[in-house]
Amino acid sequence: MDSPTTSRGAFVDTHDSDRRFGAAVMNARAKAYRLFIIERAWYAHLYGLMLSSVACAVAVARNPGRMALTFLPPPPGDSGWWVEPRWYFMSACPCMFACAVFSPGWYIDRYERFCDLITILGMLTRHSAMFDGIDVRVDVVWLTSALRPLFLFTSVLSLRYELAKQWKMYAVRSVMDVSLNLHREWRFGDAVAKAAAASPTRAPVYAVASELARNAPLLLLTLGAHWAVERRDLAAFKARVRAMRSMADGSAEALQPRERRVRRVAGRD
Repeated sequence: MDSPTTSRGAFVDTHDSDRRFGAAVMNARAKAYRLFIIERAWYAHLYGLMLSSVACAVAVARNPGRMALTFLPPPPGDSGWWVEPRWYFMSACPCMFACAVFSPGWYIDRYERFCDLITILGMLTRHSAMFDGIDVRVDVVWLTSALRPLFLFTSVLSLRYELAKQWKMYAVRSVMDVSLNLHREWRFGDAVAKAAAASPTRAPVYAVASELARNAPLLLLTLGAHWAVERRDLAAFKARVRAMRSMADGSAEALQPRERRVRRVAGRD
């Protein structure tokens, strides 16, 4: 039995090599699982980028007026496109689509960052569509609120990666969503104005509570949908690993008789 000390007497952990080997195996398994998740979401990701850019272009053609964020000051003159998120969203989607098609290796290395970028740009574009620079578009607010669960589910399918990493982005998006909704409601919302007239001290509490009550179920819906989809992906990943192991074991068993024959021939010589 080897001593846990070297010739110089320094302490050496005899399990260090096993731990390094286990860490390497787990790291390889994590990388393989990450690539498997990207593989499962790849075509939905590409279709989502293409359809999002087309939908945004159609929205711009139908509503050529301003679509600004409520907290940004109006730019001087009529040209203020640089403060409208829709232009950045409409430009980013086809650029990302081209990078994914013509340079998939480079794109996959940065896949999570691109998903987060589209998540934030899409959220800002949705909020800018509710405001024309002067007043709130009430019809757009109601339409986007009604379609919000559908938007969240499509984002889970087309912009997903491991839930253990992406839940942070979901939380950030929810916080930004609540903040932007509160700012719009506080400045232009009739419900908040009525609450402030009735009880000025309770108006902020009422606004925050109503937004949290409306967005908390949406966050839970997003996390639940992502968990369900990733559970299916994890089962498929484990099945692939088992199949590859069985193929490797079968190949090893098939090589054993050949190795015995080679050894017998070598022994005779």
